[in-house]
Parts: sequence; C-alpha cells; structure tokens
Amino acid sequence: MDDPGFDFSVLSEFRDRMAEGDRADRLLAVMVERLVEAGLVKRHGRQRTDSTHILAAVRRLDRIELVGETRRAALEELTVTDEEWVAARITDEWARRYGRPVRYDRLPKETKERERYALTVGEDGMRLFHALLAPDAPARLRRLPKVEVLRQVWIQQYWYDETGGLRWRGPKQTRDRLSRRSTDRRSASGATAGRGSPDPASATVPWSPVEIVSPHDPQARFSHKPGKAEWVGYKDHQTETCDEGLPNVIVHVATTPAPEQDIDALEPIHADLAARDLAPAEHLVDGGYTTPAAIHRARTEYGIDLVGPVRVGPVSRSRPGFNKEDFHPNWAEKTLTCPNGATSPPWKPTLADGQPRLSVLFPRAVCRPCEDRLKCTGNVDGKGRHVLLLPQPLQEIQNRVRKEQQTRPWHDRYALRAGCEATVSETVHAHGLRHCRYRGIAKTHVQHVLTAAGTNIIRLHQHQPDSDRTRDTTRFTRLCRNLSDGTRTRTT
Repeated sequence: MDDPGFDFSVLSEFRDRMAEGDRADRLLAVMVERLVEAGLVKRHGRQRTDSTHILAAVRRLDRIELVGETRRAALEELTVTDEEWVAARITDEWARRYGRPVRYDRLPKETKERERYALTVGEDGMRLFHALLAPDAPARLRRLPKVEVLRQVWIQQYWYDETGGLRWRGPKQTRDRLSRRSTDRRSASGATAGRGSPDPASATVPWSPVEIVSPHDPQARFSHKPGKAEWVGYKDHQTETCDEGLPNVIVHVATTPAPEQDIDALEPIHADLAARDLAPAEHLVDGGYTTPAAIHRARTEYGIDLVGPVRVGPVSRSRPGFNKEDFHPNWAEKTLTCPNGATSPPWKPTLADGQPRLSVLFPRAVCRPCEDRLKCTGNVDGKGRHVLLLPQPLQEIQNRVRKEQQTRPWHDRYALRAGCEATVSETVHAHGLRHCRYRGIAKTHVQHVLTAAGTNIIRLHQHQPDSDRTRDTTRFTRLCRNLSDGTRTRTT
C-alpha cells in the first residue's frame, strides 16, 4: 500500500522511445515471428491489404487562420525559450493580433479586408525573420521547430513580386498535375501553347503533399476522396493474413501522409514483408493498389501474385465499342491490327505521365471508309484511331487481368479481400484508430502498431482452432451450434 507507483510521464517517455527509428515495427515483427513458430501464421500464404483515413489531432484551418496561428505559435515558442528577447521586440499590435489563438470568427469577413489582414501578418512575419537574423540575435532561436515551420509556411503562402512587394499567393490550380509540369501544352489548333500546366512561374500555393496545413502538426496533410471524405491527417495501411483455418493476424502496418496514393505504399509493404520472409504467395488488394506495373513488379521481384482489379478502358466505361484489348499487337513487327483486320504503321515510343508508352496511330485513309469508325474512334472529323500501348509485359498483364476480372472464378477468388474491410471497421470503431492521439507521423505510427498488436491479441483469444469462426459468439449461439452438431452426429 505504500508503493508510490510510477509517474505518468514514464508512459510518455516509453512512447517517445517507441517512436524512434523502427522500434514500433520491430515490436509487431517479434509478435508475428512468435505466431509463425506457433503455427498460427503461415509464411508465404495468403494476405490482404486495405487502407483508411486517419484524422490528425488538430483542427482544420483556412489559409488566413494558418498564417496567423503559425505566427502566434512561433512567438509562443520563442517566449518560452527567451522571454526577454521577445519582450524587447513585441509591439501593441502584435499583442492584439497574436495574444490569443487565431480563429475564423475573429477574422475580418470581407474579402479585401481578409487579404489586407493576411498581408499584415506576412509583414509581421518578415519583421520577425529580420530580427532573428540580426547579428545580436541568439543563434538557438533560429533553430526552434516552430520557427522552421514559420519559415516554410511563409515560403508556401507569400512571395515577392518584381518590385520587392510582399504578395499573397493565389489558390491551387484544380487541374494542375505535377507529372505534366515539364510537358508542352497545346492549344485547340494543335500549336504548342507553352511549357508546363500551369505556368511553373505562377505564384500559387503548393500541392497537398508538401503544403503545411497546421503549425501544431506540420506533418499532417490535407486530402480528399471525391464524394466520400476529406480530411487533414494521415493514412493507415493494414496487411493481415487470411489463410483458411488460421486466425487473421495483422502482420504489417504502414502510416503514410494523407495525399499519398495507395499504389505508392505497395512497394514498401512488399519490401518490408520480404525482408522478414513473410511475403505472401497471394496478395489481395483493391483497385487503388493495382496497376499492370505493380502486378509485374510484385511477381518478378518478390514472387507475389498480386490480385486486384485494374482500371478498365475509357471506351468500356462510356459507350460500346472497341477496347484496346480488342486490337492484336505484333510485337516483332511493332504493328497493331484492329478487329476489322486493318494494320497500323509501326508504332513510335513516347512518354505518358513520365512513363514509357507506345503510340499507335492508324492512317485516316484506313479508318474513314470503315463502317465501325464512329464506334471505334468516337470522332466525326475522320481522324484515325489512336491507341497508346504499354510495354509488352505490362500490356499482356493488362489484357489478361481485364479479361479475367469479368469472370465468375476471379470474383470468387477476389471475394476474400472484403474481409480486410471488417478489420478496418474493427480497429476504427472498437479501438479508436480513426483519431490520432498524438501529433506527428512517428507517434501516430506507434499508435497504429500498438492498435494492431492489441487487435491480434483479441483475435488470438477468440480463435477457435476447429472452426473457421474467429468472432466471439453468445452462449445461446454456441448452444444452438452444439445442438446442431449433436443432431448431425446422431443422424450419421
């Protein structure tokens, strides 16, 4: 009774140590390795992966709130570090603007007034930078984390024009694509309109993968799924086993920035699993993880059969007609034959979104007299059909998977992937995975790993070796099942 126990800060220190390097991942790896030795996890078996969005432990800010709150957070940290230095430079205007948290309802309402306020905050930030860069300023103040965040936010939100005036950056271009920045844009007449889309010199805020949206968690990012959700935070990718007769064990957890596409997380997942000799023979994923290149790389580099739908051709989605897989390539002659027997001239290598492609253009003289021209080309001005092929191994994979995913056996095989959505639901609703308890991607990843480890413990407790059921049941349900089993035994 006299034992004082331990101070609560010990848990905080433990979490900080777990966030260092790959310690959290090693904890889950040790658990999985013990389960492999016990025969509860099968090496090179069947696994499935799914992702879900994670909400950061910060509120969402608009751009004006962001710059004001970033300025205030920097002043707070500077005051804690050297109060005398801040007191000698703070003004009444600074105290009025940054003396309390910057909130939307306290900001100007008119558009012009809001822009003037944003420029005023920007000028205040530049004055602070000049003070920090002065020869008599302590060097340690320039290295503070919130000061570095302030510097990055100012670069992203402000710019200097040719006259040396501070300007507020414009909003992002909704049709802007990073992969097309280095390609020529063409006008309606076909002439080159300029380099990049849009003009790389335009002063707009950066894309979501690099744009800081909160000074209190500078690693959190904004993302959205059209028609589903938009959030500030991260993504969690969970990979679990799904072998018959064994418990479904989460063997890998990946935490990524919110805007990062699922396909970009697949390669690190496979590499980590292969390094632990846990790469599956069959990996079930949804369409966000699959491309012909991903299927080919998984097979050739890791020996993994990646099972998931690939995107269908645009003609298939919009109207009936000839798809790319209806054409027959001659890889030796570098020609393409259409379903009606016309053969194209040799194709030409090109690039699409920075990736190698093969451009096939049928002559107008061949396509104009064809009865299926409108159904094939989709245009009324007599142009020939243009087909963009992938390199041979990728094109063969695309044609094969597009054909297979229309069949019943493929759907029966792929149906097992849906169980991973139940795992996401369990970790989100039963264990609070959706909301970050900490700030920063390292500590958030610790939360995800510990949640996965706890989920595994619960599932192992609920696992019934002689049944394919892993979910706990009520006593009445068990009684009914036992009675049913007894009836079948007496009948036989």
